[in-house]
Amino acid sequence: MNTFKGIERVIYEYLISHAKDLNSISAKTIASKALTTTTSVNRVCKKMGYASYTELRYKLADDLKKDIEPTAQGDDQAQRIDKIAQSLNRSPVVYLYSRGASIVSVSYLSRFLSLANIPHLVITDIHQLARAETGTLVLISKSGETQAVVDMAHNAKRKGLKVFAISHLGSTLASIASVNLDLEEQVDGISPYHRESQIHILELVDLIGKELLEG
Repeated sequence: MNTFKGIERVIYEYLISHAKDLNSISAKTIASKALTTTTSVNRVCKKMGYASYTELRYKLADDLKKDIEPTAQGDDQAQRIDKIAQSLNRSPVVYLYSRGASIVSVSYLSRFLSLANIPHLVITDIHQLARAETGTLVLISKSGETQAVVDMAHNAKRKGLKVFAISHLGSTLASIASVNLDLEEQVDGISPYHRESQIHILELVDLIGKELLEG
């Protein structure tokens, strides 16, 4: 994984977050938004493993989707929980990441992994995956749209790590993850009832933990 700073970081984040729309966005447009030149745009593309922006704009979206395990229509939540638990048990190392209130759920899952003697690390920064070559990343995000969490998912997929998530049904994170446990409640950041979503997340983590300890 490349580490981008300054203008290169701005360009990188723009490319990742607009991957599906790049076929209609020119390098000049990106350079203008980042207050830089097309040379900088192409330099970032090369660091990401592409010959040029022209190649990246037509391949990035598909590359980010590679290795996603398609979920059959009959695959219900219980089957996905079982699939995640089995994969965590087999994984050489598990990385956990979240932001905001969902960090509580990550700590809860960490406790189950410890009881199941599964090597794991709660990470707080994207750069902690820099040397990771194998393993599984579990991401928890109530909305599934938190930029830091989405960036972490993209980077993990590009490094070949398996990505699991607990996030809102139909979210960006859900579309990236190999398996997503769906949160179907409407997400409203100013709602006084937003804790209900966190309770649902904890219930899902509890079910994963039960499978880890009984499996």
